[in-house]
Amino acid sequence: MLGLLRHRARIIDADSRLQTHQQSALTYIPTASPDLIATHFFLDCLTQPQLDDLARRLSETMAPNGLWLISDFRIPPGAMAFPAQILVRVGYLSFRLLTGLRVAHLPDHASALTRAGLIRIAHHYSLFGMLTTELWRRPPIAATEVNE
Repeated sequence: MLGLLRHRARIIDADSRLQTHQQSALTYIPTASPDLIATHFFLDCLTQPQLDDLARRLSETMAPNGLWLISDFRIPPGAMAFPAQILVRVGYLSFRLLTGLRVAHLPDHASALTRAGLIRIAHHYSLFGMLTTELWRRPPIAATEVNE
């Protein structure tokens, strides 16, 4: 997937601005301040403590006004909650059998990102609310923080 991303970035002449990293997200610390972090259908592979740590660690390195783009599964409120719970359980069971994934339920990415100081600035739900795409922003650094 990273190879395809790099190839597509070359096609649109964006490869000089794109940095990809292939390593464990649980230990990764950016060496620069990223403008954008994208985690599509990834955070649901983490436990809540792992996600809390990742959100804190990455948000601390983000550029002021940096963005974090997320696409993931969710349990919507209302009539679709029960069908979504069934689909998510089947999905986790399938991934456990196919990959050995030990996580069994969706972590709460919104609370982790909020605690990390990020602000959700946009969201879109699809598939009857079972999929979410969200854009989170790190606030600009306040003048008092810069002077400290």
